[in-house]
Amino acid sequence: MGGGPERPAGPGERLGVVRVTRRGAVLVVGPDGRPLFEVDPDQAKAVGAMHGDRVVARRKRRRPGTVTGDLPPGRIVRVVSRANETVVGRLERLGRDEWVVPDDSRLGPRVSLHGGSLGALPGEKVVVAVSRFPGPKRVFPSGAVVERLGPAGEPDAETLAVIRSHGLRDVFPAEVLAEAVRLPREVEPADLEGRLDLTGEVVFTIDDAEARDLDDAVSISRNGKGRSWRLGVHVADVSHYVAAGSALDREAERRGTSVYLADRVLPMFPPRLSNGIASLHPGVVRLTVSVFMDIDEHGRTSAVSVHASFIRSAARLTYDAAAAFLDGGEDEDVRVAGPVGSALREMALLAETLRARRMRRGSLDFELPEENVRLDGQGRPVEVVLRRRNRATQIIEEFMVAANEAVADYLLWHGVPFIRRVHEEPFPDDLEDLREVLAPLGYRIPTTRAPRPSDLQAVLAAARGRPEADDVHKAVLRALPQARYSVTPMPHYALALRNYTHFTSPIRRYPDLTVHRQVKAVLEGQAHASPGEEAALVRRLAAVADRCSRLERAAEAAELESVEVKKVELARRCLGLEEEGVVTGVFDFGVFVRLPNGVEGLVPASALDPRGLRAGDTCRVQVVRADIASRQVTLGPA
Repeated sequence: MGGGPERPAGPGERLGVVRVTRRGAVLVVGPDGRPLFEVDPDQAKAVGAMHGDRVVARRKRRRPGTVTGDLPPGRIVRVVSRANETVVGRLERLGRDEWVVPDDSRLGPRVSLHGGSLGALPGEKVVVAVSRFPGPKRVFPSGAVVERLGPAGEPDAETLAVIRSHGLRDVFPAEVLAEAVRLPREVEPADLEGRLDLTGEVVFTIDDAEARDLDDAVSISRNGKGRSWRLGVHVADVSHYVAAGSALDREAERRGTSVYLADRVLPMFPPRLSNGIASLHPGVVRLTVSVFMDIDEHGRTSAVSVHASFIRSAARLTYDAAAAFLDGGEDEDVRVAGPVGSALREMALLAETLRARRMRRGSLDFELPEENVRLDGQGRPVEVVLRRRNRATQIIEEFMVAANEAVADYLLWHGVPFIRRVHEEPFPDDLEDLREVLAPLGYRIPTTRAPRPSDLQAVLAAARGRPEADDVHKAVLRALPQARYSVTPMPHYALALRNYTHFTSPIRRYPDLTVHRQVKAVLEGQAHASPGEEAALVRRLAAVADRCSRLERAAEAAELESVEVKKVELARRCLGLEEEGVVTGVFDFGVFVRLPNGVEGLVPASALDPRGLRAGDTCRVQVVRADIASRQVTLGPA
């Protein structure tokens, strides 16, 4: 998946990515995810284009009398780069013939084997290195097995299949580990020179209990006569330890992001850095880049300053501990006291003020639970826990948005190119689908004009607290395009901001590291270059933005799929058990029901009439089938 965004060769040609839909249609979509053309599947096969490939395409003249969809017809001119140099699937054998059935059906029904199977047996999950792609005389891709993952349906094999199928990197090269070993274990005195000393300030982190890569800390104080706050967001200075072009840097760019699977983490940097010298552990000095914002009682930022700094975190709070303190209690594992507690109360007030201002400008605020699989000591799933936002998570969310916006404005003011976080407005077809979902529930969005973020926010607010709230929030979220990285100045639709970036997670996101380098260049007076050098930098950042957007999609898909694997593994241990479940979705084809352990499955319409049921109803069901390979749980009425 390497390389930056190549330019089309001829007039009228467009660069895009092949997307095969579940119904078999072949689309070419642009960098923003907007479909450009629909392509005849046979023409796509003729040029060897597969799902995910980057291609050059052009519009095809529509013949009179032909019936087409809403998209203009197109043809693929050539394949620019391959997305599937390896394919993960299940080995099958009939007589002397062997082939692999891809896990992702969009890659076709089979991959032929011509170079051996490494002794894999039928029913095993394997990785195939594709050496021949489809073409005019070749229906299926072909290649050789390069890795055996284990029996299909076994949890470990399926998790490895998730990692391989999404092209994730789970092993650091020796040169990267060697470079990490040479990093200091503690901050050296020489590194503190010229930095703002914040070790006397009350600075602390708030994060998940399981987190080890703590890359942001916060502080707060009152300004003037107490009518405004001075918010400090202090982010690990990873750029001090990771030089551009170094082995650590090259590997981080290849990964793009840390990936948080259900049973393991694939970090962007080796633990020596991500959990060590860069992580803002309490009680030790750490190098940071600090953003201070003066914010008034209406949530307006009046001044911003940025500094290379160093801190000593006073505490490492978890979200649950901080929320328990704010709600008048104490978490049983972590006590909040003294100056940290006082600062936390001020932070809660400021976060409420920032959120109110964000709501006034129309920013979207989704309240959907996050699914986490709780594992036992052997990595086996125990239950699926739904975690909803609390006051502590909202504090960090609001403060990180404020810091990211402040840094984006800071770099824009200094005229420095940087990678932005952008988000386009919804596409017309997606909006029409959303209207069809919302109308029966009594919610309306404008039809005479493109809806503003405030229009969708009004729908989210109206649904809040109602039985269908999760369904409404999910429907609105599905209607939005995915946010992405870009060097082109564009707004962020969901946040209702004209200028935004990602700055606060350089341990976990490579675009944030590039932003840190640009901030440091400004601070050190080295930000401006010749026109030629700046043009080269823009091209370089554009390639990074494009690549990291694709890597982020792969990471998100892998994270969701890994959770599904563990959920089905948990359901498999409950076969035949009768339990009271809660209806989470009602469709013509069946009813989705959530069991007490958090597993969700489908009761087909043939087994239970969905008419008369709605989200929130209860019904007694049993687990009929739990197939890890297909990631499907089938329920039946008890």
